[in-house]
Amino acid sequence: MTTPPISTKTHGAATQDGDIAAVRAALTATRPLVSMWRDGLTVIALESALDPHAQDYLTFEQASAEAGIDIHEAPAQTVPTVEAVTGKASVLLLGGDTIVGGAQNRVINITILLKAAATTRIPVTCLEHGRWNAGRNFSRGRTLDHGLRGMMAQQVAVRRVNRAAGPWTNPDTVAFAADQGAVWNEIAMKQARASIASPTGALHDLYLHEEQSVDDFVRAFPMPAGSRGVAIGLFDKLVGLDLFDSAETLERQWRRLIEGAASALMDRQRAIANGELPAPAHRHLDSGALDRMLARAKTALVEATVGRSVGLGRDVRFTAPKVTGSALVHDGRAIHVALFRPA
Repeated sequence: MTTPPISTKTHGAATQDGDIAAVRAALTATRPLVSMWRDGLTVIALESALDPHAQDYLTFEQASAEAGIDIHEAPAQTVPTVEAVTGKASVLLLGGDTIVGGAQNRVINITILLKAAATTRIPVTCLEHGRWNAGRNFSRGRTLDHGLRGMMAQQVAVRRVNRAAGPWTNPDTVAFAADQGAVWNEIAMKQARASIASPTGALHDLYLHEEQSVDDFVRAFPMPAGSRGVAIGLFDKLVGLDLFDSAETLERQWRRLIEGAASALMDRQRAIANGELPAPAHRHLDSGALDRMLARAKTALVEATVGRSVGLGRDVRFTAPKVTGSALVHDGRAIHVALFRPA
């Protein structure tokens, strides 16, 4: 089934305050639905008091299955830029979605709502260090582990420039860019902790090694009916959450988000075993962790920056000592809100 394209009306008179209010409403309406735990990983399914919104865009998964999106290297190949071409429906790409192939495997830096029937240059970061070949087209890979997603979210929040100047179109700017060197270094450390040797330093070689263990976690955490978001805890720390405007969108992302959480847990377990991190004081979250993260995010929204996103809608970013957040707002609703606890 092909979904009609989302409305492309401009924000016009919509103000930054209205975009921030949409994010605040999403956070305020969020409540815990079901909490699940296994081996130090807490998964809290979240519900929303806001009326559900019908999904009026295709997810990356849907668009890929229907040949509704083509992502390829730009004509002048660069590490931080690729091109996405959409069909007759708009397509939602999530920050942390990976694309494999091309000249190098990449990760999409921010959540983007691609306009229908358009070509859009999108900001990406490389996930392997030792390959640059003549490959052109990409296929959809798994989502980044939650730890690396959080690190990149903090980098993008710090490095964003020209906040209201327009969409990210220039590969030389640092708008919506991550720290490539830091990402490569983090991948190398993750592989060293797991005793994985990748000939090109590819993060996906580590994910392939973890596949069976990750699948066990996915089976342990089914998505409860009525969920609109998910919060992730590693041992005694709530490390982040994702909220969506549509339960259908979450359903299509659920497995991938649990995969990312499981990989982050295993990496943290290795770091503790190696003495790189202290052992956690507790193996479970305390009962107030979710409320604290939501409250910190709403406080941080007071200083939020708002600007045009790469595709449709507006990009909202906010940060505080114990939370980094971003949201994509379009037509007065927060399509995706992501919060991370900085490491």
